[in-house]
Amino acid sequence: MKNRVSLLATRIAAIQEEFSKTEIREAVKLLKGQGSTSEAQAYLARDWVDHGSKPKRKRKTKPIEDQRSKAVLDLAQKDPEKYAVLSEFDILLRKGSILPEVVELKMLGKSLSKTFSSKSSRREVISKLMKVLAERPLPEIREVVGDVLSTRKSDIDDSDYYKLAQFIITGKAPLAQDEKRI
Repeated sequence: MKNRVSLLATRIAAIQEEFSKTEIREAVKLLKGQGSTSEAQAYLARDWVDHGSKPKRKRKTKPIEDQRSKAVLDLAQKDPEKYAVLSEFDILLRKGSILPEVVELKMLGKSLSKTFSSKSSRREVISKLMKVLAERPLPEIREVVGDVLSTRKSDIDDSDYYKLAQFIITGKAPLAQDEKRI
């Protein structure tokens, strides 16, 4: 029995030396395709075929606070002021703090550009909107963003994050509830 195992080990070693892993994989697949099944073939298939393919990796998604549109990221070095304004606006849009409905985003996009595509997911619409805004001059961007922020519902205006974002975007602190009524 020991001699047979040694003989088999020698043959396997010779096969590994003579043939590449790809050739061995193809041979095992060919046998499997012909309907041949055995313990040895199952072992070879598991050992040589499965190791040849790379395992699929799960796509890691960033938290919403860390996500930015490519157009906004491109501005980081070129135009830091535009980047600061659009970055905060991008975060507020992605969180759904402003313009929570896709329809609202599409309407804004179409009002800024006649060629704005409307058949997209919310994430794609935000990216396209950021691209359109990134091409505009800073005063126009501030005006558009200011208009969007001013139409925001007042029941959530008190969030500190919103106040900070509005200050960064507009350069002004948001008005307190009492000051808005005057």
